[in-house]
Amino acid sequence: MLLRGAWLCLSVTRLSACRMELRGKVCILRSVVSSDVGTILLWENDPALAQYSDPHPPYSREQIEEFIACQQYGLQANGQLRLMIEVGGRTVGAVDLFDYDGTTAEVGVLVYDHADRKQGYATDALQTVIGWAKALGITSLQATIDSENIASRRLFSRLGFVNVDNNRYLCNMKRIVAPSILSADFGNLERDTLMLNRSAAEWVHVDVMDGDFVPNISFGFPVLKAVTKVSTKVIDTHLMISNPLRYVEKFAKAGSHYVTFHYEATNDIDACIDAIHAAGAKAGISIKPATDARVLQPWIEKLDMILVMSVEPGFGGQSFMPESLDKVRILKDMITAEGSQCLIEIDGGISAANAGEVFRAGVDVVVAGSAVFGAADPETEIVKILNA
Repeated sequence: MLLRGAWLCLSVTRLSACRMELRGKVCILRSVVSSDVGTILLWENDPALAQYSDPHPPYSREQIEEFIACQQYGLQANGQLRLMIEVGGRTVGAVDLFDYDGTTAEVGVLVYDHADRKQGYATDALQTVIGWAKALGITSLQATIDSENIASRRLFSRLGFVNVDNNRYLCNMKRIVAPSILSADFGNLERDTLMLNRSAAEWVHVDVMDGDFVPNISFGFPVLKAVTKVSTKVIDTHLMISNPLRYVEKFAKAGSHYVTFHYEATNDIDACIDAIHAAGAKAGISIKPATDARVLQPWIEKLDMILVMSVEPGFGGQSFMPESLDKVRILKDMITAEGSQCLIEIDGGISAANAGEVFRAGVDVVVAGSAVFGAADPETEIVKILNA
């Protein structure tokens, strides 16, 4: 699979005198070189790539290693970075990033052996690079894919790249979709979770309802553990429960990366935030449609995320409340004024029809339930939402 062109989920980034390492769920990606010349040296000594490189005198492995030792590892303006895809100590392919200008970069993926191309290595490698690129502040990745390379087109499309001009594909890096597992088929929960693993969605949203704080009951720890056992995505748990302090630590330790509780459900917001952080998760707080966004001002610096409910919490399938975007704009101004990295998430009535307006208002993460799982092709629908 050759893609010439142009990340969570990134788990480890290590810089050393010799190499950088990114760890995906399946693959390890190790940097080899980060300059135009160095990449050429490597390519012409790689039989699988020799046909694509310009003619140069052959270089010995010692010459290449000496050259690599002198390089600065990481992306530089107009530079190139090659990451070798390793599985079980075996190199199965490579990822190239180039034409980096501080905000965008071109990406290409190559899996050498035809027998390896159905093992998910390219998917895991590309997902890992997308996560790492986001951590670097890259706002978009681009790729050029031959029109006849159907497998590659499917791979990039599945992970959020959109065909914008003939063979040019673009991935907007500043948007996150978190499909709500509440809308999944509970008779096929593993199947639907595996589908999300393959998709461009970076998060999985888990709604927990107790029948007291909201007039509905969903699920608790057993279902969360079942999802986390299979999912490779960020687990975003939304607690619509009374007295959340009793449970936030347990939900964090059960595999939640984000634990969000409701402002209206507790009298001790600081204790809830501190308990979530102490358990190793990120803390979010949610507000109902009737709650003024300004009440959250005292906690902006401590919070990792604010969830704006754009429907009344408790049931799926409700219509989006457009006035919720006024809250988003207020929160965005508050977060910017504090110099905070707090994310804004929105939940309720989100689909490809309104996601563009929602993202433009300042939302970082959109929760979509019935719009995703009710679609004929959920993976395609996720991409539509991302690029609305």
